[in-house]
Amino acid sequence: MKKRFSFIVILLVALPLYSANNVAAPLIDLGAEAKKQAQKSTTTQPAEPEKEAATKVAEKQKESQKKSKPKPKKPPHWGYFGEEGPKYWGELAPEFATCKTGKNQSPINLKPKEAIGTTSLPGFDVYYRETALKLVNNGHTLQVNIPLGSYIKINGHRYELLQYHFHTPSEHQRDGFNYPMEMHLVHKDGDGNLAVIAILFQEGEENETLAKLMSFLPQTLKKQEIHESVKIHPAKFFPADKKFYKYSGSLTTPPCSEGVYWMVFKQPIQASVMQLEKMHEYLGSNARPVQPKNARTLLKSWPDRNRANTVYEFY
Repeated sequence: MKKRFSFIVILLVALPLYSANNVAAPLIDLGAEAKKQAQKSTTTQPAEPEKEAATKVAEKQKESQKKSKPKPKKPPHWGYFGEEGPKYWGELAPEFATCKTGKNQSPINLKPKEAIGTTSLPGFDVYYRETALKLVNNGHTLQVNIPLGSYIKINGHRYELLQYHFHTPSEHQRDGFNYPMEMHLVHKDGDGNLAVIAILFQEGEENETLAKLMSFLPQTLKKQEIHESVKIHPAKFFPADKKFYKYSGSLTTPPCSEGVYWMVFKQPIQASVMQLEKMHEYLGSNARPVQPKNARTLLKSWPDRNRANTVYEFY
């Protein structure tokens, strides 16, 4: 019995020494893995408060970007009186600068004695058609919009009729005097060049074509009104005599762009006193004052008296 007890004691004492020196390290150290995962999460994933802060910063950046985007500019307001009147148009906006600095502005004072008669000035061929009445009061004038298909030709070059509108009193003068009303027929070619035919109105008999139009004067601003049953042919406004003055000018409203081919009929057409007064009451005074002629030459589509007795037609 004595010997057996000693053997057990020796084994118990030797066992820790064998484990410490001869057993291999574990294949998976769960403690070390847990430590690594903890370190990784702290470096790659922000804590919840940090996530919220980052989200708020991103939202603020988006808001600031929205605010920093330039909003589309509204066209500057202009009119015919006070600080928005013709005298100040060129100062209301950079795009209106030509109204002040331009050298070929419209309208002008037509002086027949200074106009140069010529037989080489091209006339224009008219290809208008009757269309449904489309009216709009745009806040500056009464405008009649025309669909594509009505046009004129100058030297074989086509200009589409876009619209016609009215000014009371007339914008062009004759020997320093204004007529009660003026009508502008605005045309444009494929390159954006403008040609405007001007018709002057004087007191006289009632104008049937004008009467038809005046029966439907819009009472709401900037809203087009269409009257399918009402047909108007723009050429009905033309005078019997087709002689005209020609010069290079501009738009008579902002932005006052130059390079406009102007043709002003020599002969005014008639409208009754009541019609002209009603149009003036409806439109108010919407005429730009005449501008300096400067170095421009006013031409006329008929020869001077001392030239020849030949009759020239310009249709």
